[in-house]
Amino acid sequence: MCSAANLEESVFAVPADSLWKLLTYKKNGLIKGNSEMLDRIIRLGLFRERSDLETDATYKQLIPYAIISNKEPGIMGPRQSQSFFLFQRKAGQTETRLHNKFHLGAGGHMNPGKLTEPETQYVINELKRELFEELKFLNGCRIEDIEFIGFINDDSIPVGNFHLGLLYIVHVSNKDISINEPDKMTAEWIDKNELMDYYRDMETWSRIAVDFYIL
Repeated sequence: MCSAANLEESVFAVPADSLWKLLTYKKNGLIKGNSEMLDRIIRLGLFRERSDLETDATYKQLIPYAIISNKEPGIMGPRQSQSFFLFQRKAGQTETRLHNKFHLGAGGHMNPGKLTEPETQYVINELKRELFEELKFLNGCRIEDIEFIGFINDDSIPVGNFHLGLLYIVHVSNKDISINEPDKMTAEWIDKNELMDYYRDMETWSRIAVDFYIL
């Protein structure tokens, strides 16, 4: 693995042909995975300038995509999460193709940093960096656990052709969270049974998470 000279413009990506030799290709959906498989994929990665990668479909930029939820005591598995932090992108957000869309995932591109073993720790570190850049955790709110679920792919839309989501579920201890940059997005807690009210206006990765994991 190598890093580009300009760290501020470099993001992490994996050659698409190597990626699909390890994963079963799905044009649109959730590909179940585990930490061992993610370790193998991270070892294939490299850093390139983001401006080049945004038009190069021979690479997939890996994007940690964390759904933030609050646990319901006494319930196990995915149904343990009964409330979710729902975001809405605004015009101040960089990715113009996703303006005004609702989404459940927090996260973003991974920048050059120290690789450790297991390689998945690098992803967790980058995910936490993004979470703390985007969100304020208040009044004792803390991350209780972070669980890797699988890979989100959507080659049916232009932005999806160049990105692969790494789906995580992040459980927090309470709901005291706010947005750091309200000019770029807003957010609110919603109950699980309200998700379908927003489904039509969700970005596709969030729809995939709802269809294949949450519901």
